[in-house]
Amino acid sequence: MRINPFDNTNLSDLQNNIQQFLSDHLSSKKAYLKELWKRFVTKGNERITVMFIPHSEKRIINFHVSIFSLTVIAGLIITVVTVTSIMIIKHTSTIKEVSKLKRYGLYSTEQLAQYRKQINRLYDTFQKFKPEITYLYSLTPGGEIDSLWAKGGIPHENPTGSGDTDENGAQASPPDEILNMEEIERELKITKKMMSKIKGFLEYRKKIIDSTPSIWPVNGYIISRFGRHPSSYAAETEFHSGIDIEAFPGSEIRATAPGRVSDIRWDPTLGLTVVIKHKFGFTTLYGHCQRVSVELDQQVTKGEVIGYVGHTGKTIRDMCHYEIIIGTEQVDPMPYLNQIIR
Repeated sequence: MRINPFDNTNLSDLQNNIQQFLSDHLSSKKAYLKELWKRFVTKGNERITVMFIPHSEKRIINFHVSIFSLTVIAGLIITVVTVTSIMIIKHTSTIKEVSKLKRYGLYSTEQLAQYRKQINRLYDTFQKFKPEITYLYSLTPGGEIDSLWAKGGIPHENPTGSGDTDENGAQASPPDEILNMEEIERELKITKKMMSKIKGFLEYRKKIIDSTPSIWPVNGYIISRFGRHPSSYAAETEFHSGIDIEAFPGSEIRATAPGRVSDIRWDPTLGLTVVIKHKFGFTTLYGHCQRVSVELDQQVTKGEVIGYVGHTGKTIRDMCHYEIIIGTEQVDPMPYLNQIIR
């Protein structure tokens, strides 16, 4: 006979069977749990006698404590000991951290004192450095120094931002180190502008110096200087427009500044002569050459070989006649002979 689950009679029987099964099994488990709990309570209620027996003949003290009470007391003692140990450990760690912070505080105080000394020393050094900068700046064209280091008049607004006040409640003045640092910062900005102008001036001057005749045209010895002196060919004085440098025959003659070869000619007195035009109105002349190694309109650099020492023209020695002309005026070359290129 097959059971139809959709039939009301069969469904009711199924429910009753399930309930009966659960009731039989749960009732046995419930009875087992009750029996187990009863044993636990009985065991816990058992009393233990604690006796304190003194060494003297005093009365013995007895305490009757159940296992439950003893367990609770032991649990409380363990809890208290555990919490106390944790608190002691934390307190010890806190003491160590506070001690470390104190050491750091002392170290920071020492460092701050060192920083203040360094700031004050830097300020003093910069004050000694200012006159040198001022002097260099005064050498530049248009270098106005009257109001160069003028200080502004704006009020100071607590640069530290701490809001410190004095005993009267007024805003406290900032430390001297803060004021010194602000002054150094302001003056360094001024110095930066000054150095930029000085740099530009020096770069321009360097171009002039590089284009100025400033080396010996030949390695040798000066035998005749610039100016008036007795003539070698007549019993009278004559004006010598340059200097004569005696050297070995065939010694190299070098251009004393960069420029353009403007003339190569034969002069009755100076013999084979080379003339070079330079920037800023300078002209140099090289006479008594044995031969030349440049061409007309050729660009030459400072130190470049332009010819060789000889004794052409009115001379009986091997030498180089050297002249410097500024504009149309012949000048003494001696102040310009400050470097020898070998």
